[in-house]
Amino acid sequence: MRIKMAGSTHVGRVRKNNQDSFYFDSTHGIAVVADGIGGRKGGEVASQLAVTGMRDALIKVERLRPEEINPFLSSTVDRVNNQIIERGEIDPGITGMGTTLNFLLFVGDRVHIAHLGDSRTYLYDRGHLWQLTIDHNIETFIERGWMNKSDIAPNTQEGALVRSMGLTGRCEADLYDIKLRSGQIYLTCSDGLTGMVSDRKISEIISHHSANLSKLPKVLIDEANKNGGKDNTTVVVSQVVEV
Repeated sequence: MRIKMAGSTHVGRVRKNNQDSFYFDSTHGIAVVADGIGGRKGGEVASQLAVTGMRDALIKVERLRPEEINPFLSSTVDRVNNQIIERGEIDPGITGMGTTLNFLLFVGDRVHIAHLGDSRTYLYDRGHLWQLTIDHNIETFIERGWMNKSDIAPNTQEGALVRSMGLTGRCEADLYDIKLRSGQIYLTCSDGLTGMVSDRKISEIISHHSANLSKLPKVLIDEANKNGGKDNTTVVVSQVVEV
């Protein structure tokens, strides 16, 4: 199997700067999206450090055995997380910066995903769309019973992140391992898309444009901007193609 990829980003219609970063490389089977945490200075620095740090670590590795991939992803996330913290410590203007992370690594007949925050990865397959990742925010943790409302400080927004890169010395990334099948499309995006476009509409757009993968990210971003574009929007799509 081989992987076709496409991606794009847009500042949106409200924000003045774009704090999202992304990268994709079909040759190495890498796709990554990071969204700098809004309301904190240096979000764009944190997201770029996350993207380049994860990318460089994987490109430098010549080979990983299947049983080595998840431990490698966990240790790499921890190392890049510390790099983000250290960068903030030497520059008071961006101390406390943070970012989400969705990192996809396609190896053989599987995709491995490392996830932190509320950027998402979806799977579109045979006309159906599934959200693979879980949003690491207060709202989701309360809904799932992992956190009590009484534990939340007053005036804290439900969308506030519980997990991300850059905020604590150790971050616990969710790891996923999924078998690939020809025709699948993996959609990785910042919440600028999912906050503006429903899952049903996303599925509809993918269905209509799956034959032209290179245009799909822009079509999705245009839909988010049409609906208000309240945040930066980044989209990377990865399609599994039979060799």
